[in-house]
Amino acid sequence: MDPGLRVYRWDMDKTYLLTDFDSVRGLLRAAMEPAWAKKAVPGATALLRELGREGPGWRPRVHIVSGSPTQMRQKLEDKLRIDGVRYDSLVLKDNLGNLKRGRLRAVKGQFGYKLPELVSGRVGLGAAVKETLFGDDAEIDAVVYSVYADAVAGRIGTVELSRILEAGGAYGDDIVATLAGLRKIAMADAVERIFIRMEKGRKIEDFELLGPRVVPVRTWYAAAVVLAASGELWPGSLAPVLAGSGLGDEAAAGEIEDVLARGHVDAGALRPLAAQLPALAAPLLSRDWAYRPPVAPPRVDYLAVLDRFRPRV
Repeated sequence: MDPGLRVYRWDMDKTYLLTDFDSVRGLLRAAMEPAWAKKAVPGATALLRELGREGPGWRPRVHIVSGSPTQMRQKLEDKLRIDGVRYDSLVLKDNLGNLKRGRLRAVKGQFGYKLPELVSGRVGLGAAVKETLFGDDAEIDAVVYSVYADAVAGRIGTVELSRILEAGGAYGDDIVATLAGLRKIAMADAVERIFIRMEKGRKIEDFELLGPRVVPVRTWYAAAVVLAASGELWPGSLAPVLAGSGLGDEAAAGEIEDVLARGHVDAGALRPLAAQLPALAAPLLSRDWAYRPPVAPPRVDYLAVLDRFRPRV
């Protein structure tokens, strides 16, 4: 296995694309508008481009798992091509097939769709291959990703995982597929960070239940700062992500202060990158900040967490 291989898994709607699926009008617009008219989340295109750059000993792989229907594949592929985003796979949901089979929960459900796909995408990767995941707070990406991370690390047993999937609305065959996929992979603490774009304004305290491995951010520039400090992003990548995010120097410094204050960035690792940061960030780097390494919490009651994150109707 290539020792430089690194996997980045992205969601599509509200993570990469500004999609409105909270209204019928928004759903129709997403289905009918051409690829060139689709708008990306500020900073997402630049961050995806930078993450996909290969270098000496560095082999990134970008995989997209989206709840968008398979009928939109051509438009989404065209949008990624227009934006110059290099990706290795694009998985979409077969909602028409779900409807034909009477699987109504699967149309909007995330656990029964994303978890088996994430596990399947892990098959064939060595235990040393690390992953970083990107999602949003419009649904339950943080919970699905965290369950995936703990499942591939062997921290969740088959009985508990089955119960979580069932509580998340998964059908029996989805549960079977997930458990079968897990038997094919090398168990490892593979997921290092989970970035969640704060689109719905959910409380930060909700994400703290999932531990410091989950990093809520308001902008993708904040995620780029964390990634650059950890060595996953070239320092020169910060400028294009900042430009793509549309932030002024004061707002950018505010994003840096936010991730420092919440302990998601090691200030010592960020100081060598000072020349790549807005000048207003300099005073922040001279202060002492408590750093929380991105590790999984000792134990998560996912059934309770799922109930807290579950969309209310």
